[in-house]
Amino acid sequence: MAPKRKPPIAPLPPKKRATSAMPWPRPVVGVLLERSLSHADKVIYPLLSIAQQGFPFISINHGRTDLVRNKMALHLLQSHFTHLIMLDIDHIHPGDIVQRLMKPFIEDRSLRVVGGLNFRRGEPFDPCAFVHGDDGLFYPMSEWPEGLVKVDAVGTGCIAIAREVFEILPPPWFFNDYSKVMDDVWPGEDMGFARLCNEHGIEQYVLTTLTSPHLIDAVVDEHAFRTYIEEKGYKSVDLDKVQKQPVAEGLEGSDDR
Repeated sequence: MAPKRKPPIAPLPPKKRATSAMPWPRPVVGVLLERSLSHADKVIYPLLSIAQQGFPFISINHGRTDLVRNKMALHLLQSHFTHLIMLDIDHIHPGDIVQRLMKPFIEDRSLRVVGGLNFRRGEPFDPCAFVHGDDGLFYPMSEWPEGLVKVDAVGTGCIAIAREVFEILPPPWFFNDYSKVMDDVWPGEDMGFARLCNEHGIEQYVLTTLTSPHLIDAVVDEHAFRTYIEEKGYKSVDLDKVQKQPVAEGLEGSDDR
């Protein structure tokens, strides 16, 4: 009688690595999407460059900005990641933005919030980095040194936030403030987050050497043309010569029609 064969021994499940033994920092990237993507040729390739370096991205649907930011924070808390990097889709982000945002944290582990120096897309195009005036109101910086600067509020166009911030602050972490409706003042969810940080003693910094240019939809009319002439000059021809040429002659080879 042949001996019974022993059943194969199942391999042991891989041992879970303790979070404390993982490399630090461990950032995760969240991109706030638009329903239809504008300026795709300018924004997609920089984001692909970031992803190709191996940084993990949060998969999240388009939604109201404050809602999406809060969901990203929840994702961070339910993961092993140490920092949340939020990138707005209407900016051109440098390919090394993750490394540049994380460098201050590596040099000083006490840091909690670091944002890039970005500018409002509407007039007067002021920097989205604010300090409190004597009247208690927020005022944008007008001059700044190179490097890390402490502020009372920093925009969230590109920002890195340590996990501890969301563990300390009460949710919702990002919220719109409608208390000044009658004054026609509408602080967005980034200012709500900044206010919450100030109330709980969490310092915010802006990295003035890091900028993600803000994309806008410009209106092109005669005023735009005249402004361009004043600023950069323009090679023109006499009207009587233009009238003798085919209308479309000056547009050949142009991709900006």
